[in-house]
Amino acid sequence: MLLNLFSKTSVWFLILFFLPTFIQAQTVHQDFQETIPAEVLEVVSESEQEVIGTGATKRVQEVKVKLKAGDRKDQVVTIENEVVVLEAGDDIYVSRIVTIGGEEYITYLDFERRPVLFIVLGLFIALLLFFSRWQGVRALLSLAGSVAAIFFLLVPALLAGYNPAATTIAIAAIIMAFVLFGTHGFCPRSYIAFAGTVTAVAVTSAIAIISVDIMRLTGFSSDASVYLNFATNGQLDLGGLLIGSIIIGLLGVLDDVSVTQASVVQELKSANPSLNMFGLYSRAINVGRDHIGSLVNTLALAYTGVALPLILLYSKTESSWLLSLNQEVIAVELLRIIVGSIGLILAVPATTAVAAWYWHNREVVSDGGSPHHHHHHH
Repeated sequence: MLLNLFSKTSVWFLILFFLPTFIQAQTVHQDFQETIPAEVLEVVSESEQEVIGTGATKRVQEVKVKLKAGDRKDQVVTIENEVVVLEAGDDIYVSRIVTIGGEEYITYLDFERRPVLFIVLGLFIALLLFFSRWQGVRALLSLAGSVAAIFFLLVPALLAGYNPAATTIAIAAIIMAFVLFGTHGFCPRSYIAFAGTVTAVAVTSAIAIISVDIMRLTGFSSDASVYLNFATNGQLDLGGLLIGSIIIGLLGVLDDVSVTQASVVQELKSANPSLNMFGLYSRAINVGRDHIGSLVNTLALAYTGVALPLILLYSKTESSWLLSLNQEVIAVELLRIIVGSIGLILAVPATTAVAAWYWHNREVVSDGGSPHHHHHHH
């Protein structure tokens, strides 16, 4: 039943994005081109060759492959590969191009990675359902909703030319609603966490917008941005898109800190019903300080891990570290970490204050359901 419930909302979505079309044909200057799945039958030869103009070498393989689709299905061809090390039995994709003059070129395109992706995904789902049970199902459904909001609301809106910063903030609120209410249900803790998160996102977005503008960040710090600009004929505001990416990257951690702080205040009130608003806030904020320290570190390490090749590249340059910090590609990553950390820091007092105000004159019921009003008269 759990798997059936999950499949109704998310399996089709995962398949849509992880399962590319096996054969896609398109005309480029009247040349015929198709992407074909193939199986490596044999590695005929293998050698190390020097990359011209550098001291580096590359491994070049000559391999026999069997085509699994297309006009030449089941035929065996020999191709050259220098991208990844292939072995007999590997499933790959090749590109077949037939020119106007009838010349045929078959080249290595990519490795088949989806089976491993699906295995890891299955392991993730199994572990989540085993340890979290029904809560895990809700978490999966809310995750599917969040991803759907990004792909079916945010992406089309951005490609349509809507303001990236404003659009992302609006979609961020929808995503947080999916995450908080989908995972934790419609309860005071979720309402409080949502209020704290939206407040932090609003302030963080303002800081990001001002920073990107003053620093004159163009958004062209990656190859993907350059290709996107060409693909959209320069119609997108890549600087605004940068702001949007900062906000989206922050949401997951904000959810964590907001729910934790709301829960801490609720548990404090349950343990000591006599605590007033200031007492609840001051005690809960102590927990929040410890949480901030660990989450800021988590956020910084996550972004640093993604940018590790970039860090290594700049460490090999002759320029000083201080000069490297001024490069947009580096400044953008630092801004993500710093602005994201500011959002985390702000989410703690914002959520704690809302929770303390809400719970100070209410009684927490033992089953976590709807609370009863319990006003104190002195």
